[in-house]
Amino acid sequence: MLDTEKDKAEVTRFAIDLAVRIALIAGVVYASLLLLRPVAPLIMWAVILAVAVYPLFRVVRRRLGLRNGITATLLSILLLVLLLTPVIVLAGSAIETLDAYAKMLLRGEHVVPPPPESVRAWPLVGDRVYDFWLRGSGDVSTLLSSHVGQIASLGRFVGRIAAGVVFEVLQFAGAIIVAGVLLAYAEKLSETVGGLASRIADARGRHFVEIAGSTIRNVSQGVIGVALLQSALLGIGMLVAGVPFAGAITFVCLVLAIVQVGPNIVMIPVIIWMWVDHPALAAALFTAYTAPLLLLDNVLRPILMARGLQTPMAVILAGVICGTLAGGLIGLFVGPVVLAVFYDLVTAWIAAGRTQPTVGP
Repeated sequence: MLDTEKDKAEVTRFAIDLAVRIALIAGVVYASLLLLRPVAPLIMWAVILAVAVYPLFRVVRRRLGLRNGITATLLSILLLVLLLTPVIVLAGSAIETLDAYAKMLLRGEHVVPPPPESVRAWPLVGDRVYDFWLRGSGDVSTLLSSHVGQIASLGRFVGRIAAGVVFEVLQFAGAIIVAGVLLAYAEKLSETVGGLASRIADARGRHFVEIAGSTIRNVSQGVIGVALLQSALLGIGMLVAGVPFAGAITFVCLVLAIVQVGPNIVMIPVIIWMWVDHPALAAALFTAYTAPLLLLDNVLRPILMARGLQTPMAVILAGVICGTLAGGLIGLFVGPVVLAVFYDLVTAWIAAGRTQPTVGP
């Protein structure tokens, strides 16, 4: 009870001071987030990469006896090479292919091979596809001139996609450089983040940080790692089989595998095309090689994503799918982390309720 006017004045002064402090802190936090908003995706990717490759960073540093800065620089250069090499190779292959087709078109040669007679047997659309294909193989220039509007729209659409891909690659390259800086100060940053988490969530704060780090590493291995392995093996098979645009199809398979759609919707038509256009033996060998690879992610991904985690696989997979739908590629990592921490909070709260002693009447 506040008995005197002095006590009431003290409480009022304290409330005003507290409100002013909270408003100042909120203003500083809001201004900081507003300033960081343009580079927020880059910073998030840098944090994800730094957490994902930190075990490799420690192994390299211990085996080679290097300082943190030198080890982080070497890993950054390695990641940049792994990122830019496929992009450069794919871009060069696409340019060479388009240039070759343009020269064939100018010389009046057949850019599109004639359709096989088996296309007529396709249900519902066989005759139409055969006639359209036949006209395209006979006189491509006439076909192109009669569909100028559609081709222009398709060109603009492809141009926007290419510009977006270039921007994402540049952003990812910048994130790799920032991740190298974070790795160089990994120990100090780890202590800072752990101390902040302890201040926010007491004793369980560091546990939540460990859950977040383990989830990011497992998702990177189970999703990104498996997608890279699967798409690389599929690309090798298509190159050996002589599939046109193998590089572009491989890149599409990689993207579809990362976003959890899977490369099946791209590779099944490729397998069908092999059976239509190639001898039965070659098509059978390609199918026998490709079919197990399409199931590779279903076997490896659960093993890698659930390794070392107490969080159920269903929670992690739900976080991957929902996070990807809500936030794109970044959500692929943020979603599982959020759901894993939420799951741990719920289980800890339920366990605390069970162990709390009951008060008698």
